[in-house]
Amino acid sequence: MFRMILTVAACAIIGSGSVARDDQDVAFVTLVHVDTGKVLAIADNSDEGGARAVLAKLDEKEQAQQWKLTKDGTHYKLTNRKTGKVLDVNENSSDEGAAIIQWDDKGEDNDNQRWSWVGDGKERRLKSKSSGHVLDVDDEARLVQKKASETAKGQLWKVVEVKK
Repeated sequence: MFRMILTVAACAIIGSGSVARDDQDVAFVTLVHVDTGKVLAIADNSDEGGARAVLAKLDEKEQAQQWKLTKDGTHYKLTNRKTGKVLDVNENSSDEGAAIIQWDDKGEDNDNQRWSWVGDGKERRLKSKSSGHVLDVDDEARLVQKKASETAKGQLWKVVEVKK
């Protein structure tokens, strides 16, 4: 029960409104890239650790495009519904342009797998705990990290509930 309350509270904090539930009473969302309307996904719907995070056209049935947000202190862990792997800054890089991938959740030294929301309202930036950079998109629709810019529309995301 406590986990359900925490999940609902986390989603309310980031402005997602009501949340859908699966059989295990876990909320899932899609993260919509404001500039393109596409969603955060895993390339080729891969199950592999190290697979790139990309933008993709929304397919409401595709679980590789759905994420569970789990509060971890002041940050969130983003877990892919299909694979159970988490959104990760590749090799804990602090470089601009570093790849964003999915990887097994680490029990410790996991700051490169923790994220926070920056900004007000329903459209916000998703900031890496380890590097301080935010999610952005390169010319090939792959997710990378870059320095936050107030004028970069490509850095804005919104959370949308997954409907059953």
